[in-house]
Amino acid sequence: MVAISSKFTLAEYLSYTDGTDTRYELVQGELVAMAQPTGVHGAICEFINDAFRPEIQQLQLPLISKQELIAVQTLYINNKITCRIPDVTVITLEQWESIKFCEAVLKETTPLLVVEVVSDGSRNIDYRKKRVEYNAIEIPEYWIVDFSDRKVTVLILKNDLYEEVIYGDQNKIQSELFPKIQLIPKEIFSI
Repeated sequence: MVAISSKFTLAEYLSYTDGTDTRYELVQGELVAMAQPTGVHGAICEFINDAFRPEIQQLQLPLISKQELIAVQTLYINNKITCRIPDVTVITLEQWESIKFCEAVLKETTPLLVVEVVSDGSRNIDYRKKRVEYNAIEIPEYWIVDFSDRKVTVLILKNDLYEEVIYGDQNKIQSELFPKIQLIPKEIFSI
């Protein structure tokens, strides 16, 4: 991943274009190019997003699940902003309505659940940096899906800290947001 080193404000980030299809996250005021995901990465994101949608409908929850479309402002330190774009984001319909006709960035509210699919270049970022950032803004549930290690780590916010449970191939994933979801890592990784 390549960083563009001049410091950007949120407004500059939202209006930035370099004439390419490159997507960027804003990390402490610097643009960081997001690597093009592999086909497996994209298929896993799609599979999980597609698994969340029937849960939302079945439980009649006022929620929406989006794949790689919503940025989340996670940090604001010394006038340096960080905005991440999770692989899958679950938000309320009210949040969706507030960003539907403008840049899709949650600035003052947090998602209910985010999913990051680990790739070789993002391992440290997904397991460490984003965990700290998502904890700081109190995202209640964070999934880390690791294809290489064939595991799903589910982090649930309890008393201001994440408690993690690691699910292997045959273990049914337990979600607080979707308590009835029938999903095991083996299904996710067999796409």
